[in-house]
Amino acid sequence: MENNVDFKLTAVLFRAMQHVQSVIAKDIESYGLNSTEFGTLEMLYHKGPRTIQTISKRLLMANSSMTYTIDKLEKKKYVSRCKDDNDRRNTEISLTNSGKTYISTILKTHEETLRELYKILNEEEKRLLIDLMKKLGYYAEKLKEV
Repeated sequence: MENNVDFKLTAVLFRAMQHVQSVIAKDIESYGLNSTEFGTLEMLYHKGPRTIQTISKRLLMANSSMTYTIDKLEKKKYVSRCKDDNDRRNTEISLTNSGKTYISTILKTHEETLRELYKILNEEEKRLLIDLMKKLGYYAEKLKEV
């Protein structure tokens, strides 16, 4: 078999992602959260109140798993549920005041972790990598629909 750059690219991409994911997971666990809880709090902090369906779609989770995550965050008093008066099937999830305070505090520390993780790349390389990963991701998404 000839030296195929596509196999090499796949191996390098997967290995890099495993290492990056490991660093980020360790950081998130240090806050007493799992990645889904962190992602939910981060999304609500930056995007405002959202339905469970919207959150689960964004985080690539099943609605039932997201309901469990929301239950856990609600017990920690980080989020609250509010029924939509126009459509009772929809429940909007919002950050509580303590949830806002908590996520804003840990986001500062998390940002430092990300800055350390990506400092090997300069700004131009980061932007190029973002563009290339988006290009690859969008194309792969189209392929899976075929």
